[in-house]
Amino acid sequence: MQDRTRAALLNRLEMAIDWNIFSERYQEVWEMFDQNAVNIVDLSVLDPGQYGLRSLVVDVLARDMFRRRTISRRKEELGLAADLPKVWVAIDEAHQFVPSGKATLAKEVLIRWGKEGRQPGLSLVVASQQPSAIESEVLSQCDVIIAQKLTNGKGIAALNKLSQDYMGNELKTSIRNLHRRGQAVMVDDEQERVGMSQIRPCRSRHGGGEAG
Repeated sequence: MQDRTRAALLNRLEMAIDWNIFSERYQEVWEMFDQNAVNIVDLSVLDPGQYGLRSLVVDVLARDMFRRRTISRRKEELGLAADLPKVWVAIDEAHQFVPSGKATLAKEVLIRWGKEGRQPGLSLVVASQQPSAIESEVLSQCDVIIAQKLTNGKGIAALNKLSQDYMGNELKTSIRNLHRRGQAVMVDDEQERVGMSQIRPCRSRHGGGEAG
């Protein structure tokens, strides 16, 4: 390695100290998680952006879970105990990690989850107020869709592309027929069924105000 390259690398590592992601002791990621509980990873305090720290954390965790779960699946097929149970990952503001027409550090592995995750036992939930901003390769893999009232034409068009013959009419028609607060269209591809559901009011505190 040339001196200039070595100096540049050291300089970047020194800058990364402020990220607080390095430790003097190596720790397995799974030491921090409880496999028998819902684990929440709060990324709101990390830098966003296509190549920000948020996307890096999701990329590292998703790749590690995919690898571990693939190995566990093979053990299950041999009648052995799995190291990692089946995994559900829910990502809020998903358009930040799998944006349409843009690259991020986590995009490749999350698209792989959507396409190949069922076999090893990996499930993915993506939530966003901007469905048109999510990569179509991810949306097209959705087995269940829950859509509340949308007024943005691009968002309605993005979901309408997921319309199926068994629905009876286009998905956009069902979305535009939503009138009550909390009402949602629910599409289940496996059961080939479309129905209406009512989402209860939020009981948690959020940035837009406090729950009543």
